[in-house]
Amino acid sequence: MKSFQYVNPKDVKSIPQILADAGEAALLYAGGTDALARMKEGINSPDIVVNLKKLKDLSFIKADSEGLQIGAGTKLVDILESKQAKDFAGLIEAVKSVGTIQLRNMGTLGGNLCQRPRCWYYRSARFDCLRKGGDTCFAIYGDNKYHCIIGGDPCFIVHPSDIAPMLIALDAQIEIVGLDGERQVKAEEFFVLPEQDPYHENILKQHELVTKIVVPAESKTLKSHYVKFRERDSFDFAMVSVAVAAHMSGTTVSDVRIAYGGVAPKPWRASKAEAALTGKEATEENILNAAAAEFADAEPLEQNEYKVRLAKNLLKRTFRELGEA
Repeated sequence: MKSFQYVNPKDVKSIPQILADAGEAALLYAGGTDALARMKEGINSPDIVVNLKKLKDLSFIKADSEGLQIGAGTKLVDILESKQAKDFAGLIEAVKSVGTIQLRNMGTLGGNLCQRPRCWYYRSARFDCLRKGGDTCFAIYGDNKYHCIIGGDPCFIVHPSDIAPMLIALDAQIEIVGLDGERQVKAEEFFVLPEQDPYHENILKQHELVTKIVVPAESKTLKSHYVKFRERDSFDFAMVSVAVAAHMSGTTVSDVRIAYGGVAPKPWRASKAEAALTGKEATEENILNAAAAEFADAEPLEQNEYKVRLAKNLLKRTFRELGEA
């Protein structure tokens, strides 16, 4: 790890200029659970590390008429202990599924949303992969058990965030600050596919950072649930995960939003499955048919076809547990 300058900005408004001046040589540092790993792995060798830990205006949780507002620098453990956040059951489940207790005590909400891919080709210094500026996605013909089954061309990563799919299901907004001021985008629109940008996972410009996440107040009336399948229950990233938020009248589904993790290079909004389920009974047959419609165009790689079946069955499990809640 090379030497770097450690910068403590006086406030959030000063950060965009620091980022603009430093360009690719700057790295934001909050919880450090991903940033430090990337530095140790040689993926990032910053000249400037911008410390966000001391900025109190990035760490807060409050609820008002707008909804649940959480600062991007808020630690995940603080969300789990928040009385306001407990009104959003699916969000609590998603946060609780992240890593280990130790990682949740350090990791932040903004960091979880903006973490980089866990693909071993991307993380290895031995591979000059497409996402690092090379010419090839080595996962296509390599070890691709954990890679995406939909939306992957030309890079077949999966987005590692557990919280992002649930925020999409809850119709959350993400606030961004840059040289041009503040802007808010839907969580769904924050993430991008490789066909839009093969080098980045989100829409952030070089001079921008995430400052706040807002879950709308009306989402409190929805039943929400998050289910994650992983190889090791203790701390693994999701092989496939499902986030659902819906109005349920008995077993009839209405106003449903579904998002998947672990199946695509971004958290995947399952709009086809939503359309197939809206206004229908949440029967096993209807749920499996909805999932089949969503993944009809899936193109699994050699080792990950199991994800198609897993994605269908996890949706069934999610709705069953949602009905039992």
